[in-house]
Amino acid sequence: MSTTTPAWDRPTGGKWRQNPERMAWIVILASFATFCFLAVAIPIAINYGVRYATVSETARLEPTLGTLLLYTSASGEPIAITTARDNVGEGSRVVTQDDTVQGTLGLVSTENPGATEVLGSVQIFANTDLRVLRIRRPFFTRSAEPYQVRLRLESGQASVFTNSGDRRPLRVEVETPHGLIDLSAGSYWILVDGQTSVTVRNGAATLMQGRNQQLTIGANLSGWMDASGLATQAISAEQNLIRNGNFAPPALDTWPSYIVADNVTPGAVHFDDREGRSVAYFIRQGEDSVHNEVGIRQAIDRDVNVYESLVLQMDVNILFQSLPGAGFVNTEFPVRVEINYTDIYGKDLLWGYGFYYRDPDGSSPAVPEALGVQVGQAQWFTYRSPDLIALLEAQGTRPARINSIRIYASGWNYRSMVSEVYLIGQ
Repeated sequence: MSTTTPAWDRPTGGKWRQNPERMAWIVILASFATFCFLAVAIPIAINYGVRYATVSETARLEPTLGTLLLYTSASGEPIAITTARDNVGEGSRVVTQDDTVQGTLGLVSTENPGATEVLGSVQIFANTDLRVLRIRRPFFTRSAEPYQVRLRLESGQASVFTNSGDRRPLRVEVETPHGLIDLSAGSYWILVDGQTSVTVRNGAATLMQGRNQQLTIGANLSGWMDASGLATQAISAEQNLIRNGNFAPPALDTWPSYIVADNVTPGAVHFDDREGRSVAYFIRQGEDSVHNEVGIRQAIDRDVNVYESLVLQMDVNILFQSLPGAGFVNTEFPVRVEINYTDIYGKDLLWGYGFYYRDPDGSSPAVPEALGVQVGQAQWFTYRSPDLIALLEAQGTRPARINSIRIYASGWNYRSMVSEVYLIGQ
């Protein structure tokens, strides 16, 4: 006789109905596990968002010489830039096509309400193609992450100045066709022409190619990378004859100052941090129409017979000058550099060059090109001299020794700045 229970008389719900305590424990444990997961995951997610969430910033593009071309998008038409332009954002492209064109891309932060902080700048030279890939700052003020700037230098040359802001550091990366360059706070010269060459004036740069290849370059060293790979080691850059050309404190130890002011209010020179760089700041505010002079100088005392070329480079920014042009006899510039040298016959001579922005008027003559150059007011201008050995040899005799250099401001009233002074021998 069969003892099988009919289907309609069997308990429904399977084993879970038969053992409800097990089901309850599973629900409780699953809920507890979910609670633990969320208790850990939510703070981590919030902390991650607070730390890594970013908001885009913009840069300031300023032409120094000539007209810059700005592309605001990949498919857009170029815009001719003849005056300063703010709000240059991610995806922009700056092109300089002419040999006489030069400009500055200012890296600024608006994190502090009511104040614009200059974190650094990129000096763009002739025949250069530069793209702005990324300009970011943390969305939350409490984040410890740095400002992030990523550029791409397709071709040409640029000087990059990076500085840490008051609130957080700045990280700058530069892509080139040959790899990536990571820059710490400092100043750098980057050239892309068949290969990528990097010269470190101050700070440190890391050249990276692929995942495993990298080369770190320190101050006064240079390195390169091309399609075949990286340099095996950093090498000495061109010989810089000037000490502390970036005016790092204490600058007075290497750049003593002097003043010329006969019975008039004297000018002054200060070493300060301005616009992301260390500068020598010349200022005089007093009675007008009286001559005065203030300057800094450095003894060099170096034999240059071993060099084939000698080039002076310096950045100049003239904020104000009251005397038109360079004065009545073309000697009173708001900034002028002068090099004292001895030629191969033992004769001590001078070479000098000046900078001004105010047009000469009827009382002051035009400034000859051999004596100085007119620059834009309140704009950084990078001056790179011709080969001084060839120039001075063509004018008379070849220099044999560089004795000293002095940089000064003279005239009536003025406010001017100088930064990044180098005298490079090759």
